Amino acid sequence: MRLIPRSEKAIAWTISVVLLLIAVVLVGLLVVRGGLDDGDQLGTSQGFEARARPTADLGTSRWPEYGYDAQRTRANPDLQLPPPYRRLWKRDLGSLLEFPPVIQDGRIFIGTNKRKAFALDAQTGRVVWRRKLTGRSAASPAIAGNLVLFTTINGYVEAMHQDDSQIAWRRDVGSSTESSPLVIGGRAYVGTLGGLVLCMDVRTGKLIWTARATGEVKSSLTRSGKQVVVGDYGGRITAFSARTGRIKWRTTSPGRFLGGSGTFYANPAAAYGRIYASNVNRRILALDADDGSIAWVRVVGDWAYSSPAVNDETVYVGSYDKKLYALSAVTGGVRWTFDAGERIAGSPTVIGDLVWFSTIARIPRNGRTYALNARTGRKVFTFPDGRYTPATGIDGLLVLTGVRTLYGMKPTP
Repeated sequence: MRLIPRSEKAIAWTISVVLLLIAVVLVGLLVVRGGLDDGDQLGTSQGFEARARPTADLGTSRWPEYGYDAQRTRANPDLQLPPPYRRLWKRDLGSLLEFPPVIQDGRIFIGTNKRKAFALDAQTGRVVWRRKLTGRSAASPAIAGNLVLFTTINGYVEAMHQDDSQIAWRRDVGSSTESSPLVIGGRAYVGTLGGLVLCMDVRTGKLIWTARATGEVKSSLTRSGKQVVVGDYGGRITAFSARTGRIKWRTTSPGRFLGGSGTFYANPAAAYGRIYASNVNRRILALDADDGSIAWVRVVGDWAYSSPAVNDETVYVGSYDKKLYALSAVTGGVRWTFDAGERIAGSPTVIGDLVWFSTIARIPRNGRTYALNARTGRKVFTFPDGRYTPATGIDGLLVLTGVRTLYGMKPTP
C-alpha cells in the first residue's frame, strides 16, 4: 500500500480545513440573512373570534394592573385623554422606574429601583406614603381588594394596605421575581427567575399551587379564560389551569435554524381567542388560546422585548429595530410602522384613539415618549422624557412615566 507523503498529508489537511471554514461561513451567512429561517407565516381568520375583543370592563376611573386588565391587552379604548395637556404635577421618585404605576381610588402606586414603594395623590402628585421594600422593584404592582401587591428582585411578594402601607403579609417565593402580579378574584399569580409559576391567596399570601416553566420567568402572567398563560426563557409559552396549575398546553417558539427558540421576556396578551406574544428572537406570535397552535408569525428587524398591546383587531409592538409595528390581529400583516429613531424596549399602550410608547435611548435623558394615531400611525404628541412603558390614566388624568419621574397631565380643550 502506498503511503501518502507527509507534505501531501499537510496539503490535504489544509484544504480540508479551508473547505470546512468556507462551509461554516456560508452557513453563518445563511443564518444571519435568514436563509435557514421559516420567516413570516401569515395567518387566516380561522379560529379568530371577533366578538372576543378587548373591552373597557374595568371602567375609566382605575388602572389596577400592569397592562390595564387581567388579559394584559394594554388597552382602554373608552378612556379619552387627547392632547393638548396642562401639567398638573411632576414627582421625581429618586431612581429608575422600570414599570408604570397602577391607579385606584384617587391614588397612584409604584415601586422603584431604590427599594421604595410609593403612594401618590392622583390629583396633586403629593406623596401619601412611602415604604422600603425587601429589594428593588422591576415590575408594576397590582391592586387586590384593599391591598396593593409588589414583587421584588430579592424574591418576595409583599402585600400592603393601600391606606397606610402597613404590611398585610410577605411571601418568600424562593428566587428573584420581576413578574407583575396577576390578580384574579382572590388569587394572585407570579413567575420567578427560578422557573416557577406560583398561585397565592391574596388575603393571606398562602401558597395554593406551584408549577414549573421551562426556563426563567421574567414575564407576567396573562388570563385567558380559565387559564393563565406565560412565556419563559426556555422559548416556550405555557397555559396552566388557573385553578390547579395543571399544564393545558405548551408551545415552542419557532426560530432561525441554529438560532433556537429564543426567550420570552415580554408578557403575552389575550384577545380574539388568541394569545399574542413577542420573542427576543424577533418573532411576534399569535397562538390559538385553546390548544396553543400557531395562527401566525411575524418577523421584525431586531429583538422584541416589548409586550404587545391589542385593540381594534390590531397588535402593537415595539422592537430594537427602532420601529413600532401595527399588525393585523387576524393575519399578522403589517398595517403601518413608525420609525422612532431609537430602540424600543418598553410596551405600547392604547388609550382612547392613541397608542403610547417610549424609546430606550443610549443616553437616558434622550429618551422620548410618543403618542400616535392608533389607526394611521401619525405622530400626535411627543414628550421629552421616557424609557420603557410610559402611559396609564384615569378620567381627566394622563400619568406619564419617565426615567425616574412621574407626570400628571390634564387634557385641555
